[in-house]
Amino acid sequence: MIGIIGGTHILEIDVLHDVKEKVVETPYGIAEVDLGLIDGIEIVLIQRHGKKQDRPPHRINHAANFYAFKKLGVKYVVGMGSVGCLREEIELPALIVPDDYIDFYSGTTVYNDKLVHVTPGFSENVRKALIIAGKNVPNLIDKGVYFQTRGPRLETKAEIRVIKEWADCVGMTAASEATVAKELKLEYAVVCTMDNYAHGIKDVTIDYEEIRRKAKENADLCLDVVGKAVRVIWDEYINKKY
Repeated sequence: MIGIIGGTHILEIDVLHDVKEKVVETPYGIAEVDLGLIDGIEIVLIQRHGKKQDRPPHRINHAANFYAFKKLGVKYVVGMGSVGCLREEIELPALIVPDDYIDFYSGTTVYNDKLVHVTPGFSENVRKALIIAGKNVPNLIDKGVYFQTRGPRLETKAEIRVIKEWADCVGMTAASEATVAKELKLEYAVVCTMDNYAHGIKDVTIDYEEIRRKAKENADLCLDVVGKAVRVIWDEYINKKY
């Protein structure tokens, strides 16, 4: 099986065929998952903000979500997200497949009762699949640094002036997901829609409803890349083993 995890707009798109809903119990709490097919390939889908969209970024149970993937036999997880662009020279809309991240704030981990250190990072195998899948996308950026803020509030202009010196895009979830995936020995990477410039970039002032509107406009393109990446992962990393 291959895992997909996405945000609010995945609720508004028919991603899977032959869908079955399931609640998975984990040591970290429950996870709501959908089981189904993409192009005949078995998929485990998780909506990170919940099916009722009632889990803001700081309340997402990343440990439960990714433990559920592992419990159901998933090894490769493809993430979808929406980010603010920190680079004035990038023409929007665009897609980005980040190759590194900064997360100073979340402290997300599955290790709460023993001392374990992992070397964090995105899976190069899943990144490669996403880049191959997006080869015909006119504005796909195949590397960059993702800066995670805590959320749910947006960043101040002063914060963005600092963050843009270190990173290319800013979001609220992918770094936590990447860390927990690595701790659980799952391969994870994410493709993000760059829907808007971050607060203050190009003197832009943004609000959440504008972000949601633009993210919705670009969700189908992002999902198309994810669907193709599922096929690449299956052909290159799973089916070849048998």
